[in-house]
Amino acid sequence: MQRRGDKQGGSDVDFKLVETFLCVFEEGNVTRAAAKLNIVQPAVSTQIKKLEATLKLELFERTPRGISPTPSGRALYRLFAPVLESFRTAEHQAHALSSTQIHEMSVGLNPFASDALTGDVLQAFRIRYPEVEVHVEEELSDTLLRHVADGALDLAIVHFGTQSVGIPAAVAAVPLADEELVFVERDTGAGSSEPLHFTELAGRPLVLPKSRLGFRRDLEYAAAQCQTSISLALEINAPGPLLDIVANGELATVVPEITARRAMEHLPLRIRRLIQPQVIRSILCVHRRDRPLSPILAQFAAIVKSKIEGQLAGPLPKPRSRREAADLNVWSSAEPVPDVRPLRGRRTHG
Repeated sequence: MQRRGDKQGGSDVDFKLVETFLCVFEEGNVTRAAAKLNIVQPAVSTQIKKLEATLKLELFERTPRGISPTPSGRALYRLFAPVLESFRTAEHQAHALSSTQIHEMSVGLNPFASDALTGDVLQAFRIRYPEVEVHVEEELSDTLLRHVADGALDLAIVHFGTQSVGIPAAVAAVPLADEELVFVERDTGAGSSEPLHFTELAGRPLVLPKSRLGFRRDLEYAAAQCQTSISLALEINAPGPLLDIVANGELATVVPEITARRAMEHLPLRIRRLIQPQVIRSILCVHRRDRPLSPILAQFAAIVKSKIEGQLAGPLPKPRSRREAADLNVWSSAEPVPDVRPLRGRRTHG
């Protein structure tokens, strides 16, 4: 591929036209390619026609149902796709040669991880890099993976379990830690903290996030595997209000261990491990394969890993005394609990 203006016995090929062609080929649709490239659809069509005229090749067949690549189009894709990927990798590595060149970054966190980690992580990161502006997006892990693949996020911290969707081919994943789902109930100063057999969840009214959250799907899958009915009383996605409801009432929940440990610092909660089976999920740092982490992004990921390891270190917190639990109950009951509609008699088997 030649740069514009470099004539060596052939027609010039504009790199931008090639990039548009590759996007249309991968999307299989001009409209979706235009949205991804953030340009209008006629501009995409014009660039494809210009590339075809330059190369004197028909790259796509136009039919009433859309477009499909010709043999020449498929051959050109095989030639140019590796070139573009190599160029993007080289471009990103060039920017990463000096970590001081990065002045802002976009990262994604799962809402339950964000609730437990964001404050500590951002405080530690800003002490080291006060000049870097950090944009945090809270979304479900499935959505974060798509945004990383599309280049909208520099990196994301996602959770991956038995029922998670696959990781896109364009995304690289680095394991940070494994985390259990744990049973959480109100701490009254009495009661057992021994591990809870999964089948003992049957009949216990639970408040859980909606089923589109990954760990809810993993919980329901485990329930189906051991033929245990889950009694769902409330659904609420926000971890803070969810755990406030548990601390102020008779409902229990199942949440990631980091979320439970952090909430137990200020709420009267008791944590019990789930066994037979355990429900374990992997925490991953993900980024685009063609965009290796810059030194600053690598430092951010290292801080997240350190905070996760610190939160999960050691045994589960011990139950409080009756006096301590009573004091926390008085404090937490003063906080307003959001109005959440109950799900009457709803049960789920996964």
